[in-house]
Formats: sequence, C-alpha cells, structure tokens
Amino acid sequence: MSQPPPKKRRPATALIAFARALSMEEPVDHGEVDDLVDSVSLAPAERIALVSALHQVNHDELALVISDLLGRRIARLRERESGLRDLDEVVGIWTQRLSAGALLAAAGATIAGAVTGDAAIAALSVPTIGGLAVALGRLRLRRGQAKLFREREETEHLLRSTLEALKSR
Repeated sequence: MSQPPPKKRRPATALIAFARALSMEEPVDHGEVDDLVDSVSLAPAERIALVSALHQVNHDELALVISDLLGRRIARLRERESGLRDLDEVVGIWTQRLSAGALLAAAGATIAGAVTGDAAIAALSVPTIGGLAVALGRLRLRRGQAKLFREREETEHLLRSTLEALKSR
C-alpha cells in the first residue's frame, strides 16, 4: 500500500518551522527564509495564519525571530524605495533639462529660419515626444515606489501584530 503524498505546508507554518530552526541555531537557507517572509507578508491570509500560529505557540523566542526576519524585510524594502526615489530624482531633473533645452533650441532654430518645413515640425516634436516618454517612464517608476511603500506598510503592520502576540502572553 502506498503512502499518501506529504501535505504541503502553508508559508506561515513553514516560516514558523524555519524560525524554530533559527532559534535552535540550526543551519537554514536564508534565501528560502527571505522568500517565505516575502510570501507571508504579501498574502493577507498568510499574515493572519502567522499571527494566529504565534498566539498558539508556547515559545516566545519564535515571535522574536520572526520579528527580526520581518525587520530585515522592511529594511530591504526601504533600501529599494530609497534607490527608486534617488533614480527618479536624477532621471527627472536631467530629462527635464534635456527636453527643455532641446525644445528651446528647436524653437530658436525655427524662429531664426534655420530650420523650416517638415524639419521644423520634427525638431519641435522630437523633444516633446521624448519628454512625454520619459514622463510615462517616471510614472511607471512611481507606481513601483507606491507598490514598495504598500508592501513595507503591510510588513510593518505584520511586525506590530507579531509583537502584540508576544506581549499578549
């Protein structure tokens, strides 16, 4: 008679198992732990399952280990947010200057009569279209920033809930 396949763990219970291993100083794959922390932080059902499991577990150190793991995730998200913010500032300033300079140069050449006809239309529209493309790219960057901000906020809320579970004992 064959045995049934092993039941797959929820990410929240797998995270608790990894936290238990970490608390006992057993070697673990930190990349896998980080992936679990990410998946638990992103799924509302997993966040609820984690806090519920922490209320039931009789090992206070697990909540501290999980709090540390969540804190590391928050630090990673803040670092990525900061990088995107810096990139947005640099790209924004230089593209505005470049587009404005190109548009002024094209307008000046057109007004002076150095460029006429279709070349004048192209000279005026290329910087405008380029500036629009960069603005759309920056909008995409800002959406990425907003997503990271929401993820960080959710993880911070989960961290607070984890600490509350620890205090409620």
